[in-house]
Amino acid sequence: MLVAVVPMKALELAKSRLASVLDPPRRRALAQQMLDHVLETLRRAGVERIHVAGSDRGEGDLNADAAAAARLVEAEGATQLLLVTADLPYLCVEDIAAMIEAGRESAVVIAEAKDGGTNALLLRPPTILGFAFATHRPSAGLHAERARSTGIEPAFVRRPGLARDIDTPADLAALVSDHPVYRVFRHVA
Repeated sequence: MLVAVVPMKALELAKSRLASVLDPPRRRALAQQMLDHVLETLRRAGVERIHVAGSDRGEGDLNADAAAAARLVEAEGATQLLLVTADLPYLCVEDIAAMIEAGRESAVVIAEAKDGGTNALLLRPPTILGFAFATHRPSAGLHAERARSTGIEPAFVRRPGLARDIDTPADLAALVSDHPVYRVFRHVA
């Protein structure tokens, strides 16, 4: 059984790297809108079980939150974990299908962000891999190293909807230009 997990910081902490261009209420609104989009895309892709994982206490430790979610869904009977970050406004159903398809070939599937980070992982079983987010090194490479150290050759899925997250003012400017629904987040640089 496949279960999706969307890790999410407390909304008050989300998108802090955009503080120079968006005030806290607009950062919260942007984070919520992107989360809603990711959840709706997962539903439209046919993923029936979806959890949002994170800390409302403000620690924001993505690795700890992801590991706890992986243990939880595995204990509930999940055989596969599809972890998708919450800040993927370009995500589409075909991106989710590509991750699932790649999971038929490898027990570890990595969707690499444009900056070398990891925007999605498919893991079979859910706890097969230790998470390596936010390590000040590109996490996609670290996740691949961890997979290989256990004897698994990871599959990489490289698609624009999985690669284009929103971390910087330039990312936000491109999003506002590309998507009319996000124009409310237009800012003055």
